[in-house]
Amino acid sequence: MTRLIIIRHAESAFNLENRIQGHTDSLLTPRGLRQARRLARRLKTVKIDKIYSSDLGRAFSTTLEILRYKKIPVVRDPRLREIGLGAWEGMTVEEVDRLYDNGYQKWLKKPSACPIPGCEKISHFRRRITERVRQIARANRGSTVAVVTHGGAVTALLSDWLGADFDHLLLNFRIDNTALTVVDETDKRVRLKTVNDTGHLTDKKGGGVGCEW
Repeated sequence: MTRLIIIRHAESAFNLENRIQGHTDSLLTPRGLRQARRLARRLKTVKIDKIYSSDLGRAFSTTLEILRYKKIPVVRDPRLREIGLGAWEGMTVEEVDRLYDNGYQKWLKKPSACPIPGCEKISHFRRRITERVRQIARANRGSTVAVVTHGGAVTALLSDWLGADFDHLLLNFRIDNTALTVVDETDKRVRLKTVNDTGHLTDKKGGGVGCEW
């Protein structure tokens, strides 16, 4: 069995400004840095044998905060990136609607049917993420591994594990910054332990929230 602790990165400047990110990077905000540090304190006493991180700065900066408390191997991996969103990257949702015929409103109805110039195909994105995480699980049997990635990537994994419609989950299921999603994976099954756990952000002391997984 491999225990996977899947983590969405902390708040970035583009998150705060409601801009489309994809493969375009932006720095963590001061709030995001506080989130990452609370996350790191939450995980300080949790057994983690290795960390895999998206190579994008907002994810790797989150990873570096975790590594303040842990001397463990880290792999920076471009295969764990968010979906590439082509021409929309860097734009606010209002700009997308103005320049692309209410494109963002169409995305909100059915993302997989919304054409975006230069966008990575959703089918390719889902396969990229799920296959890579399966590889990570197989390579780390008997271990606990953290994977620091992105909201869309977490949604792709949940869609795969639950056999659920990706569009439906993307539009209706919230994945917060620094949220923890924990699964136990074997060759035959995946058992979901927790989803979108942000207890470390609501604890006023910034840490000390118990982990029951």
